Formats: sequence, C-alpha cells, structure tokens
Amino acid sequence: MLGGLVLIILLTVKIFTKNRYVSHIEKALDGDITQMSGSISTVSVIDATVYENEGIRYTNQHEDIKRLMTFEGSLPEDADKVDDVKTLLKNMIISEKTQVLDDLPRKEDGYYWIEADIFTKDKFLIFKTEDEYNFDLYYDIEDKTVYVKEKYYDEFSKKYNKVKFQGYKATDQFIDILNDLTS
Repeated sequence: MLGGLVLIILLTVKIFTKNRYVSHIEKALDGDITQMSGSISTVSVIDATVYENEGIRYTNQHEDIKRLMTFEGSLPEDADKVDDVKTLLKNMIISEKTQVLDDLPRKEDGYYWIEADIFTKDKFLIFKTEDEYNFDLYYDIEDKTVYVKEKYYDEFSKKYNKVKFQGYKATDQFIDILNDLTS
C-alpha cells in the first residue's frame, strides 16, 4: 500500500516537473559529480537534429568542426579546465533569456560549441541513482549569446527535433573564461 502511494507521488511529480534545459544543468551541478568530460570546438553550422538510419540514431552533424580543446575530469592536468567548464555551466543558470529561434543561422566559424558530459551519483530516499547528462551549448561569438535547446531530452530522443533554441545573454565571466579556454 505504502509502495503504491510512493509510486503515485513519484509519477505525479515527474509529470508536473519542468523539463527546462537550464534546470537540468542546475540538477547536474548540484549532484555528486563522478566524471566530467567534453570539448570546445568552433563550428559554422549547428545541426542538432536527431537522425535515424536503419534503427541507429545519431545527432550533431555540425559542419566545419575545429576542435580547440578537450577535457577529461579523471586527468589531473585537466582539473582547471573542468572547473572552468563548471563555471560556464553555472553562468547559464543566472543568465538572462533573450530570443527563441527555430534554427541558428550559418556563420563561418561563428560559434563555439561547448560539449559537456556529466555523470552524477545521487541518493533519493533509500535508492542510489546514477545519471548521465549531455549538454550542448552554442555560443554565438559575434552576438555574445549562448543558445541551448528550450527543453532537455536524451540526445537521441526524436522529441529533441521539435524543440527550439533558447538564447541567453552571456555574462562577462562566461565570455572571459571561454576566451581563456579557447586561446
């Protein structure tokens, strides 16, 4: 009986919780991070569409990718990079919203693409959970605006295709850290 009540409460909470992208960044950073890795690249075209070919789903077929920097949380020499990327993500939480776009226009080497994969270990009541988050931030170098999807879905979810890009005004700290990481 008690288990059924707990299950109903959990399902109700799940249905009514918001799936905003930034709230997932906040949740990932508040969790006990066990591993973090990713990269920063320049790209000209952002294509965040999820494609499917013979049952295999794939995404992020960006054009003209130029990898500038990678980081791996398990490597001691990357500890500063990981902390800087965490700070970039924290800045997203406090950033001011700007416009919403269906697609980002083509700009020759006009975007920094920040990929961050975060693994967390949390405890909910008596259960231990492990979560994986895959964040993609697109920084428009000219407009100083960061774009993310409005809602967070698994990177291979077809729902991802229906979500627009939400813009956020980059903070001065975000810009300074990104310039340091990419120089």
